[in-house]
Amino acid sequence: MQAPSPSTRAPRAARLRAFASRLIGAAAVAAVAGATALLPTAAHAAGPYGAAYVWLDTPDAAMCIVPGDRQWNSSDSWHAVNEVCAEDVGLYAVYLPGQAARAGTVQVTAYGSDAAYCKVQSWAPSGTSQRILVKCLDSTGAPADSQFTLSYANLTGTGGAPLVYVFGNQPTTASYTPPANYQYNSTGASNTIARSGTGVYTVNAPSLAGTGGHVQVTAYGTGAEWCTAWNWGPSGTDLHIQVRCFGATGAPADSRFTMIYAKGGNLFGRSVCCNSDGHPTSYLYAHNATAASYEPSAAYRFLSGTSNVTRLGTGRYRVNYGWAAAAGAVHVTAVGGGTARCKVESFATAESAVVACTTPSGAPVDATYMVHHMGPFVIG
Repeated sequence: MQAPSPSTRAPRAARLRAFASRLIGAAAVAAVAGATALLPTAAHAAGPYGAAYVWLDTPDAAMCIVPGDRQWNSSDSWHAVNEVCAEDVGLYAVYLPGQAARAGTVQVTAYGSDAAYCKVQSWAPSGTSQRILVKCLDSTGAPADSQFTLSYANLTGTGGAPLVYVFGNQPTTASYTPPANYQYNSTGASNTIARSGTGVYTVNAPSLAGTGGHVQVTAYGTGAEWCTAWNWGPSGTDLHIQVRCFGATGAPADSRFTMIYAKGGNLFGRSVCCNSDGHPTSYLYAHNATAASYEPSAAYRFLSGTSNVTRLGTGRYRVNYGWAAAAGAVHVTAVGGGTARCKVESFATAESAVVACTTPSGAPVDATYMVHHMGPFVIG
C-alpha cells in the first residue's frame, strides 16, 4: 500500500488567524440557520454552481489542515484550497472556497481500519465558502475521530448523462417534494420521495427509467442514524431508488439523508476524461459478497480498462476500478436489505482501494456495495 502524502499545513499563526475567522463565520452561519437547526432551505439563490472533494487524512483535533493529497475544487482546479477544521471529537468543519450556496448535495464515506462511520450534520455558506459539518461515530454511536472522504456538488441545467440527487429532509412524511435547491434531475423534472415504513424511502426520479447506474447514500443530522441503498430500477417511465436507514444498533430508524444517482458519468456531473478534458471516473457494483475474485457486472460499472474485486477475508475486499495514477475521492455505500455498513479501509494504489464492511456492532461481515471514484481535472 502506498503511504499517503503528508498534508500541507499552514504556519501556526496563519492557522490561528484562519481559525478565528472561521469561528466568526460559523457564528454568523449559526445565527442565520438557528431557526432551522442548520437545516438547508430553498429560500436563497442556488448558485454558484460547482463541485469539490476532499480526503481528511489526518483527523487532528488540534488544528485546521489543508489536505495536500486527494482534494479538488472547481473554483480553483489547480491548487489545494479546501480546508478541514476539527471542532470537537468526531465533528469536523470542511470549508470549500468559492462554493457558498444554500443548495447542492453532499456525500461522506468514513475511511480507516476501524468500524467508525460518518455522516453529514449540516451544510451552509460561510462567507464565500461552503461550510460542511461532518459527524463521525464509533460502532456504539458515540462521537469518534475518523478519517473520511467528502464530495459536494451543486448542479444546474439539463441534458448529459442521467444524474439525480435529493435531500430527504422530511423523514416521517408519507410523500413530498424535496427543496428545489437541494435536488436535481438531468431531465429537468422534479423528484419526489415517499416513505413506506420506518426508515424505508423511495426516491422517484421522473423520465429516467432504466437499469444499471450507480447510487450513493449518506445519512444527515446530529443523531447516530446511518443509511444505505436498498435497490433501484425502472417503474414505468421513472426510476425508483430505495433507501433504508437505521439507528446505531441496526434497528430501522427514520432519518434525513442525501442520495445521488449517476449513469455513464460521475456524481459531480463533470466531464469525463481522457479522450477530452475531464475527470478520471469509475464506478462499479460489487454484487458478489463471497466470491474469491470476479469482475463486476457490466451494466453497473463505468470505467477505463478492467475492474476486479478480490475478497481478502470476511468483509474485506480489494477493489480495482481501472484508472492508473488518478488518485481522487472514493465513496462506498452498502447495497441490499441487510444491515452492513461499508467504508474505505485504505487506498491500495491510485487505481484501487480496500473496502471493509461490518455489522452495526463492528464485526466484519460479507456484503454487497457500490464504489465510486473520481480523480482531479486533467487535460485529455
